[in-house]
Amino acid sequence: MEKNMKVNFDFLKERVADSLDNTDLEFIRNELSKLNEPTLFSGGGGSSVVSEFGAKVINTKNGIVSVNSEPRDFLYRNNGAFRNVIACSYSGNNYGVELSFLIGLKKYLLSNNSFDDNDVTYLKYNTTIDKERSFISLGATLIPVSILMNYYLNGKNSPILDSIEEVSFNFDIESDVYEIFSGYDTSTASKYLESTMVESGIGIPIVHDKYSYCHGRSTLGINYNGMAIYYNRNTEFDRMMLEELKQYYSRIIAIDSRFDDQILDDYQMLIQSMYLTKYIAEKKKKDLSKVDYSPLVRKLYKYNGQI
Repeated sequence: MEKNMKVNFDFLKERVADSLDNTDLEFIRNELSKLNEPTLFSGGGGSSVVSEFGAKVINTKNGIVSVNSEPRDFLYRNNGAFRNVIACSYSGNNYGVELSFLIGLKKYLLSNNSFDDNDVTYLKYNTTIDKERSFISLGATLIPVSILMNYYLNGKNSPILDSIEEVSFNFDIESDVYEIFSGYDTSTASKYLESTMVESGIGIPIVHDKYSYCHGRSTLGINYNGMAIYYNRNTEFDRMMLEELKQYYSRIIAIDSRFDDQILDDYQMLIQSMYLTKYIAEKKKKDLSKVDYSPLVRKLYKYNGQI
């Protein structure tokens, strides 16, 4: 299949539906339900979006300490309080997975692949549609997030598939700088947005924690002509902020809450964020699936030495 953003977005819902139909969801739900001790999630690049969402799902659903981590951080932090590690990786065989499995915890791999290792519990999701060919992970991100969502919803798929619909945007690109207003409750969506903007080069993102913005980070907006992207969960604070920010930003793009449930909200805001990056890329005549990336990627991507 030709690398093409439009093709990959057209197939996005079908790819998720296909995986939900062809994966042993009962096995994955059963394994995840057994987690009753502190658990670390890990993922690099696009998979960090998956690990962020997974940590939140397990924290909320299982009621345990569950934290997302960059793979390199495992080497520099005391991990003694944790008992499980769930590495998230589409291929399942990158250096980040190896780093995650070095720390002596019970090992799980959420992946499209499985390997011959009896020490690892494989949470494998299956696909029958042609593999996505894209520099920016769309299906490869949304499929495992949807598998985790299936666990959160006790096996219900209709809210998942109903959420995967194209969202329309209509604004002029007035700046390359995007100030993103988020927090723990919308962190999966904002992590995707920040990562995709950086990896594709479609914008310069700065992610603000909403409350920390109240303590000096607002200075940036009066020095640079940035656009604001605001994850709006309709709180009293959100309504105040959206009114005040009008004075300081040339454009405010609101990604609005649709549910009272923060996990459901983060999922559907992730989808809105995906279509937002599609819109920005189209306006800039770029293709998220075929990015003119830095030559340095070839050298760094498969690095596996001392880190």
